[in-house]
Formats: sequence, C-alpha cells, structure tokens
Amino acid sequence: MSDEAPSPPAQGRREQGCRELGRRALLSGAAALSALLATDPAAALGRVPTGGTLRMRMAWSTRRLDPHDLFDPLAALFGTAIADPVYQLDYQGKPYPTLADGMPRVQDGQTVVHLRPGMRTAKGKALGGRDLAWSVSRARQQGAAGLLAPLPRYVRSSKDDPLIARFGKTDPLKLAVLLASPLVSLLPVGFSATSPDGSGPFRARCSASSLELTRNRNAARGPSFLERVIVRSAPDLAASLRAFESGQDDVGWLGLGLHRNRARARKFNYGRVGWVVLATGRQAGRYAAPGVAQQLANAVPAERLHLGLSPRRGLGAGTPWRGDPATLLYDSSSGHLKTIAEAVAVKLSEPGHEVTPTPVSRARLRRARVTNDFALALDVVRHPAAGPTGALIALSTADRKSLGKDVALHPPRGNYGRPGHQLTTTLRLGVLGGLAVRGGVIKQVLLAAARRGGGLDLGASYRSP
Repeated sequence: MSDEAPSPPAQGRREQGCRELGRRALLSGAAALSALLATDPAAALGRVPTGGTLRMRMAWSTRRLDPHDLFDPLAALFGTAIADPVYQLDYQGKPYPTLADGMPRVQDGQTVVHLRPGMRTAKGKALGGRDLAWSVSRARQQGAAGLLAPLPRYVRSSKDDPLIARFGKTDPLKLAVLLASPLVSLLPVGFSATSPDGSGPFRARCSASSLELTRNRNAARGPSFLERVIVRSAPDLAASLRAFESGQDDVGWLGLGLHRNRARARKFNYGRVGWVVLATGRQAGRYAAPGVAQQLANAVPAERLHLGLSPRRGLGAGTPWRGDPATLLYDSSSGHLKTIAEAVAVKLSEPGHEVTPTPVSRARLRRARVTNDFALALDVVRHPAAGPTGALIALSTADRKSLGKDVALHPPRGNYGRPGHQLTTTLRLGVLGGLAVRGGVIKQVLLAAARRGGGLDLGASYRSP
C-alpha cells in the first residue's frame, strides 16, 4: 500500500525551480541570478511581479498554526510560510544551511550550530542560539519526539556567543538532516500557536474565520512576492469549489469547480504533506491489536469517495467493523475530517455493529489519543520531510511516542519513504490516504512547489498583474 501522490508536472517543476531561486536571489546576488537564468531562460524576459492578494478557502480550522505539532493540518499546509528550519535538503537529500551560518561543526568536542547574524521574526524579535535550543526542546516535546531521539537530550545556548547552540557529541551531518525538518523549525522563545511568529516569508494572523498571511519584511530568506494570502475556513469541501467556480477565490482546493470547471483555470498537484489516519484504542477490544487499523482502513475505498485524499496502491484485504457499536472521534473544527468520518462510518458499519461519527474538541481528541481511551479516531499526521526514515518515524510517533523513539534509534530495513503494510502491521493506526495538495488555480497565479517533498512554497509563488 502506498499513498504517494503523483509528482508535480514538468511545468510545475520548472516554475518551482525558477520561483525558489527567485526569492533567494534577494539575498544571494549575482550567483543566484545566474542559477535562475540557467534554470529557466524565459526568466530573463521580465521581472517577477510583486504584490497582489491570493484568496482560497479550505475545510480546516484556522484558529491556530504550530510548526512543531505533528497533528496540525494547517501547519502541514502553511507552516513553511511562517517559519523556516535552519537547514534544508536538496534534491539528493543532502543538507545545506538556510538560517545557519554554515554546516554544523565540532568545537571543543561538541557539535555546534552557528546562526546567521541579524535575523528577526515578523514581529521584530531577534533570533539567536537561545531560540534554536528552545525550539529543539519544544519540538521534542511536541511532534518531533521520535525524530530527535538520536540527539542528546539537552541542547545548550552559549553566554559567550548569542548565535550558538551546542548539541553535545553528535554527528554533524546527521544533525543537519534532522534540523532540516519543518517539525523542528526555528521559532522565537515563547511562541504561541494562536498568535504565530517566525522568520518565514509571511507574517500570520489566526482567527476563527481565516488565516491571513502578509508579507514579512523581516524574512530571513527574503519576503514573499505576494503581499497577502487569505485562507478562509470553510464548513465543507464543496465550499471551496463553489467559491472558485463563482470567481470569489483564486484557488480551488481539490478541484476546478463544484458543478463545472472554471474557465481558463488550470490544475496543480504538488503531492501530499501528510496522511489522514484511522486509529484504534483500547475500547476497540480485539480491533486494537497492531495491524488491524490498517485492515479497517483498507475497507474504505477512499479513492472512489471524493474525500480529497491522494490515492493508495497495493491494498490488502479490508475488514469491516464487527465489534460492539462504537464511536469514531474526529476534530469538530475540521469540515474535511467530518466528511471523511461520515464516509468511514458508512463503509465500516454493519447491522448491530454500527460506527457513529462523533465530533469532539481538538483538546479532547488529543487526551483520548494520549490515554488510548477510545475505540476509533480520525487524525492527521504530518510528513516530517527529514531523510529516508522520516515517514516511518512520524507514523510510529503518532501511534506512541515511545515507539517513534525506538524506530528512530533502531530503524528496521525496508522502503521507509512509502509507508505500507510492513510498517502498519506494527501500528494501531492505518493510512486512509495522503493529505493532498492539489486543485485548480486561475491563470494569473503561478504556484510554486516546495523545494523538497510535497506541498506549496507560497513565499515563491506570485500573481501577474
């Protein structure tokens, strides 16, 4: 089983390469300009336009955005718009510095990361080694518990040099790969998910109705081309398609329209940024055994139900729910999960063995998952994009933090990039499908793909006048 979505089309990849370099050219001068022209000679014909607003809506809550949260779908989609990791991986999987002043190096027996001087967040807070040490500690407590297991437990800042963070005795290359994950993005000390702040191309404002991104003039790697991006929270999947079809929005999430395709719009497909999973808890009885959750997920033909999930391949046999009547918990603030929960309940239920979709608060869902006190639950797990074992570690951590740590320290053999039966037979969660980044966009907007992995690079996207 694989939930891999198709790679971006050739045109999308060319746009992505051009736009990614274009934003960085603000910082790297003639060398970046030469690379830009070599990537796409057509770029020499004119400048990339700046300004303009991009509007879209999607059926996710916009109340909070936390780049360190493994279960935050908004961060999976827009986390890189507000915060950067200190390293990134190139197309060969090799790390290179972004916010760091060079690769990690050994000093006095310890591996040290030097940050670039003069960096500030969107709200004007100076960024230094103390913020990096705090970010790594916070990420370890949040979604990167498994991913960061190979690192020493404590990361120290330095009184002598405010731009340094010390990581103890750690392999420098392995450290750079781990620090390239968006789950370990550099955040200022005291970061708040409801009032997020970071060094990315945009400044964010979260509310119950929308996520508003505005150009960050302090962006460490250069501000966005767009002046503003407005992401409205929609009650269901159809709302985005209706708004796009009628001309209210510039992006139609997951399609080109509800009843008919919008004229002169084009499709985009930039892979997936995580997974929607079905988890089983102790109230599920014998269905709580490892591997059974994936069998339940296989009984739901997500590819044919228009649930906005990227397709799976090579599925094993599915198993309907034949336990006692059970509730299927999901985040009440997510219209997308509501649609999926209703479809899953119908496909799993049998007379006398009904599954009832049950909306609960995000906090209650988290408590149920931590205590394992539930029967069935829907959740989102982000892809950490940190080396070949990242997907394996993320899904294992989503099941149990202790398991994620064990997998990170002792990874089994196999194809880690395609989470399938080899992995899910050991877990109490099954993959229903990938969290897809696809849909339709008007011809005036060029969306850039993320430099590595799935998703969008909104900072490198632009709108023609």
